[in-house]
Amino acid sequence: MESSLSQGATDVSGSAFDRPVESERWFAAMTQPQREGVAVDNLRRQGFHTFSPLEKVVRRHARKTIATTAPVFRGYVFVRMDPLRARWRSINGTLGVRSLVANGDAPLAIKPGIIETLVASTNADGILEFIDPLQPGMIVRLRAGPFAEQLGVIERLDGRGRLVLLMSLMGGQVRTGVSRDMVLKVA
Repeated sequence: MESSLSQGATDVSGSAFDRPVESERWFAAMTQPQREGVAVDNLRRQGFHTFSPLEKVVRRHARKTIATTAPVFRGYVFVRMDPLRARWRSINGTLGVRSLVANGDAPLAIKPGIIETLVASTNADGILEFIDPLQPGMIVRLRAGPFAEQLGVIERLDGRGRLVLLMSLMGGQVRTGVSRDMVLKVA
């Protein structure tokens, strides 16, 4: 049985998410191994707002490559509630959930802004997509090396953490490959 985790992991539909009650906070719930989807489904049935971002992964099995999604935070889902009004102890008995992350007897709230930022970084399918601060066409300054303090334009980024820069040297355009940590973005 496929859970809603593979169909989209965020509970952001409707006005309930857009206008949370001011006293509501985000809490982390530890799940049973590989049961994040079951936990999300059952928490939603109880009326809790949940969030479990996904990432794209490639799995190899029996000489086949399968592109699928998996939870970013394996073993955890996030629940938004007001611990003074919600029946939060029922979360510990929810199918798929081990327990709420707590400090003694009280659930431990996540600092404001963290989960909201993650929610804002997910697409409609619940897949977490961070935007790279370095993009082709940006002007950057080299931090070290023989061309330190020289400016260049990012031509492309490769998947190995390197950039190809176009630099004006000796009266022409020269391409050079550098590590991402060797450049600073010019405002």
